[in-house]
Amino acid sequence: MDLTCSNSYVGQTGRSLGIRHEEHTRYLKTNNPVSVYALHILNNKHEYGNIEQTIELLKPGNKGVKINIWESFFIHILPKQNFEEQKVNYPNPLYELAQDVALHN
Repeated sequence: MDLTCSNSYVGQTGRSLGIRHEEHTRYLKTNNPVSVYALHILNNKHEYGNIEQTIELLKPGNKGVKINIWESFFIHILPKQNFEEQKVNYPNPLYELAQDVALHN
């Protein structure tokens, strides 16, 4: 999500992407590490950009159990791309199986 880093932040929101981007930007401008995204940008002194440069919708859905599972899934299958602050240190066999199936189909 930032312009000087090849890593990504995976998150979910019940608000529009525009509002969520504004929140992250506000956290950055006020030096408030309340989100993993803001924490990473502030800790590493990265640049950040506009919504078109920084946000990609991976899976649309409504807040709840299903979107929580999708968020967890993307964090697990993209570990080499996620922000260090967001990486998980434990394997999930179900997610690894799903990733293997997706890669081979």
